[in-house]
Amino acid sequence: MINFVHAQNLLWLGVVLPVAGLLWYAGHRARLAARQRYGEGNLVDRYSRKPSRRGQALGLATWLVSLTLLVVAASGPVTPEAPDKVQSGSLQVVVVMDVSKSMAAEDYRNSMPGSNTDRTQVGGPFGSRLDITRYTILEIMQAIQGNPLGIVTYMGEGYPQADLTTDFSALRFVIEHWIKIGNAPGGGSDYARGLKEALATLKRDEDKSKQRVIVLFSDGGFTGDQAELSEVAAQIVQQNVRLIVIGLGSDSPATIPVYNDQNQLSGYLTRDGQVVTTKIEEAPLQSLTAATGGEYHRLSPDNAKLDIRWASALGGSKSEPRVSHIYGYFLAAALTLLFVLSLTGLSQKRDVL
Repeated sequence: MINFVHAQNLLWLGVVLPVAGLLWYAGHRARLAARQRYGEGNLVDRYSRKPSRRGQALGLATWLVSLTLLVVAASGPVTPEAPDKVQSGSLQVVVVMDVSKSMAAEDYRNSMPGSNTDRTQVGGPFGSRLDITRYTILEIMQAIQGNPLGIVTYMGEGYPQADLTTDFSALRFVIEHWIKIGNAPGGGSDYARGLKEALATLKRDEDKSKQRVIVLFSDGGFTGDQAELSEVAAQIVQQNVRLIVIGLGSDSPATIPVYNDQNQLSGYLTRDGQVVTTKIEEAPLQSLTAATGGEYHRLSPDNAKLDIRWASALGGSKSEPRVSHIYGYFLAAALTLLFVLSLTGLSQKRDVL
C-alpha cells in the first residue's frame, strides 16, 4: 500500500495533464502547418519522414506518463513498514528467564547469531539456551527504548534480578555479567514462581495507563506445582497482563557440558552415573499460552533468530509507525522516459536535416 506525505500535490495532475495535452496538440498543429508552408506535400514526404499517428500518440503518452511520475514523486510516496520502536512511556515489560542447569545445553552453538567466527571451533561455553536468551533480550531492548524493562530469573524460586528501569546500560551489564546458570534460589525449574515474581515486579511500579507484558523464556521443563501455575495464569488474565512465551531448545536430546575454571570442557552433567540429556517440552508451554490468551513462539536451533517485530509484538497499537520513502523510483522512471524522448527528438532533427 502506498501513502503520500504531500497528497495535496496530486491535485496538480488535474492541471498539468490537460495543459500538457493542449500544448502537445498546439505543437502538433504547428508542425503540420510548417510542413505545408515548407513546400509541396508529396515532395516533403519524399525527402523527410512523415510523422505517424502512432508515433505521435506514443510520444504524447510518454510525456503524460513522465509528468504523472514527476507529480507523484513530488507528492512524497511512502510504503509502511513494520514498526521498529515502541512509543516511549507506553509500556512496561518484564522478562522471565530460566537459569536452571538445562539452560546450559548448547543447542545453538552452530547457529548462534551475531558471530562471524567458526562457531564449531569456539572454545569454552558458547551457544547455550541462556546465550540465545541474552541475545533476544538485547533485541527487545532496542525495540522498547524509553520504556522500562525488568528482569526475573528462576529455578525453584523466582528472583528479581532488576526492577523496572529505563537505564538500559545498567541492564546490559546485568545481562552480561550477573545472569548465569544457577543464579536463582532453589533447585529444579518452576516458571510458576518466575511468573509470580514478574507480577510482583510490575506491581511495585504499577501504572495501569501502560500496557504490561511478560516475556517468558523457557525450555518447557516444569518441576513446580500445577495448581500454583494455574493460579498464576489466572492472575495474569485478571490483571490484564499480556504473556509472550518463547520456547527454547532442540527436539533431539542434548547433553549439558561442564567446564572448568579455565573454560575448558571437562565433561557432561551426569545423574546417578548417567549423562543427563534435555530437549524442549513444548506441550506445557503451549498450555500456559492458551490459559493466558498469550502468544507462543518457538526459537528453533535450526533458525536461531525469532522472526518477530518486537515493537509490534510488545507495543501493539502503541508502536511507532515506520515508512520507507520511494519517491526515487518514480523520479528515476520519469527521468528515463524524458531521456528517451530527447533521443527521439534528436533522431527527428536528423531526418529533417
